[in-house]
Amino acid sequence: MEKPLVSIGVPIYNAEKFLVERINSLIHQTHKNIEIIISDNASTDTTEKICKKFAEKDVRIKYIRQKNNMGAMWNFMFVLENANGKYFTWAAADDLISPEYIEKCILIL
Repeated sequence: MEKPLVSIGVPIYNAEKFLVERINSLIHQTHKNIEIIISDNASTDTTEKICKKFAEKDVRIKYIRQKNNMGAMWNFMFVLENANGKYFTWAAADDLISPEYIEKCILIL
């Protein structure tokens, strides 16, 4: 059975404090058919550097840096509108999830 593509939208702004752990919790999911859409709302910290480093190593990560801060709601909608998966979820920059999270969600759906 083919595993469906799951889009994970990560709208962020100045997220350097937790970002490495957050992205690691996403890329190490047991369900591997994912796309991670990170929209950086013109951060002023090292968020851009961190995201670019991850995106260079993992083709499932799509990193977009906004030229100007467009506001939180706009950023949330941006990641949703750029999703390609059969399923979608948002992920906050400072939340961690277990490696089986996406897999278990799909089983329920």
